[in-house]
Amino acid sequence: MISFYQEIFNFKVVEEFAAHDGSFHLYFLSDGQRPKLELIVNREPALQEKGDTLSHYGFFVDDYHRVLLACRVAQLPILEEKLINGLRQFYVQDPDGHYVEVNQV
Repeated sequence: MISFYQEIFNFKVVEEFAAHDGSFHLYFLSDGQRPKLELIVNREPALQEKGDTLSHYGFFVDDYHRVLLACRVAQLPILEEKLINGLRQFYVQDPDGHYVEVNQV
């Protein structure tokens, strides 16, 4: 998962924290310009609760075409590509199956 964000979005791990009991590990990633993304890796996957309303998360990127090409080269599923109010947007599925919306700045 971390390599996905490093390779596709040029994020770097800028901070890490591991729970003393090993139950989870936190990774904070950033491209040096934008706020950090926190990835929480649990020792055991959480059960999906019924009624969970998160469908996807999104990013604005400076180089839309570079990110789209990186996703295609990595053979990640591009789910939808469209133009909305003059801005380019696509959805990709990350290696863990989450939907990520990528928007042109």
